[in-house]
Amino acid sequence: MGGIKALIIAGVVVMAALAPALAADLPPAPPLEEPLRGAIDEESGFYLRGDVGVGINQASRLNSTFGTGQTLADLGAWDGPVNVGDSTLAGIGAGYKFNEWFRADVTGEYRSSASYNSKAFYQYTGGGSNCPVGGPTNCGDNYNASLRSGLFLANGYLDMGTWIGVAPYIGGGLGVVTYGVSGLTDISMSQPNGYGLAPNNNSANFAWALTAGAAFRVTPNLMLDLSYRYVNLGSFNTAAIACNGGASTGCAYESQHFNMASNDIRLGLRWLLIPAAAPEPVLRTRY
Repeated sequence: MGGIKALIIAGVVVMAALAPALAADLPPAPPLEEPLRGAIDEESGFYLRGDVGVGINQASRLNSTFGTGQTLADLGAWDGPVNVGDSTLAGIGAGYKFNEWFRADVTGEYRSSASYNSKAFYQYTGGGSNCPVGGPTNCGDNYNASLRSGLFLANGYLDMGTWIGVAPYIGGGLGVVTYGVSGLTDISMSQPNGYGLAPNNNSANFAWALTAGAAFRVTPNLMLDLSYRYVNLGSFNTAAIACNGGASTGCAYESQHFNMASNDIRLGLRWLLIPAAAPEPVLRTRY
């Protein structure tokens, strides 16, 4: 037993003697770690925007009223087709991004002049150089004018995250459109020397819009924005037409009315006034 105790005591002494050397060979203790931090949320704040594009105008529901109180049916007439040319668009706006999901802005937009053309037909029984003599025939008038408008909207958008660098969104807007109908002429397609002129007419309507688009980040605070927008522009009205430039008696003083809408394709830029902050590291160490 004495030998075993001696061996144990000797082993303890040896281990105690070697402990400092062994400790010197061990790797240093790991440094303390700070709490984990996630990436900063997508930026919020004020932004400016500018857009250009094309508006594919659509006119519908053409109808006419008369200063005499008559109707098209009273005159044995009916409306024909109505067509409006396309417009180029240029707009600016300012908005605020509340969080990564929602933003809102106000916009003002110039829409270039578009050509207007419509037709009306009627039964003509009095003969003449352009209508065959010998029975009723369909004759008509051809109307031409120029339309211009300005669009002002308050908009809200739902941003749906970023997917492979693309940030899709949907939105809608409410506002007002100001419009003008100018240079309206009424030329008879059947009666020689038959024509009419109307003064310019300016007015305003309630307007609403629905939008879908996608944004692409160019720099930390600049985004390229491509969108489609349907906008309802309400009813446009012409002034009353004076027959033969006002020289004719018995004129019915016709005014035309039609609904206007547009399918807009727009390309724009959005500039955040405060650049987006770069995300902080997920893990930092302290030595």
